[in-house]
Amino acid sequence: MQDFYKMVTAMGICSEYNAEGHRAIYDHISSILGKEPAFTDAQSPPTLTFYATRNMLRPYFILGQIPDLLDCLAMVDTFRKYAVDASSVALSWQEYYVKEPSSDSDKTLLTERELKKLQDYVTNDEHDRLYYILATKNLCLLHVYYLVTAPESCMLAERLNDYFPGCFPGHDIPSKLLFQHGLSDSEKQIMEEAYQACKEFILDVTQWEEEREEEQKHLTAEQADAAFEQAFREKFPPPCSQEELISDLDYYLNTVEKMIRRMEDYF
Repeated sequence: MQDFYKMVTAMGICSEYNAEGHRAIYDHISSILGKEPAFTDAQSPPTLTFYATRNMLRPYFILGQIPDLLDCLAMVDTFRKYAVDASSVALSWQEYYVKEPSSDSDKTLLTERELKKLQDYVTNDEHDRLYYILATKNLCLLHVYYLVTAPESCMLAERLNDYFPGCFPGHDIPSKLLFQHGLSDSEKQIMEEAYQACKEFILDVTQWEEEREEEQKHLTAEQADAAFEQAFREKFPPPCSQEELISDLDYYLNTVEKMIRRMEDYF
């Protein structure tokens, strides 16, 4: 995967879609799968997951891909959690060998710089996890907002259940999304508050549409659609800024990727 990492790094984040660069990456992945069929059943390497995630954000943030983006982010947070756990174990061994210098003559202790980095990973665990959960919540809110007027609006009920399992009484259908696994009570509360916000938003939109029906009768279907889109945006602003959300996700991805790269260098 080192060659793959170099290819992704060389291509960078472009303001326009780099078809040639992405094609080279796809061909490289295909060649690996062709030589190593067992690779298809293995866990996705961090470099590939970071690439796929960023590819959904740049150069264009396609709102319809948010469910896939959420799954990729859940994998990224799994990598982060693994790095935190490994850091904690390394710190414990560091403490042991400092106290028992004669227990292993071949031991190599962490440098002060390495020690500080690992300590920071452990200390910032709760903060980084909350950062991820809040970004996940905002993605769910933004996708629900998008689906209300999207061509695929028929998917709204299914996505509501994925984001907020159990929101439809009598229909206990498990979510298909990875981020739902292992949520703490406080994180479930954050998602419950997001669900209530979505519920109020959908009810407000429904009432607003009913109130507009009479004044839309004299318009053609094309005119009604155009008037609806403009009036909807004016009446219901997005739940969050797309630019700020992308910036938050860039920060999170960069933070976790640096953790993983450092852990690979240290060990």
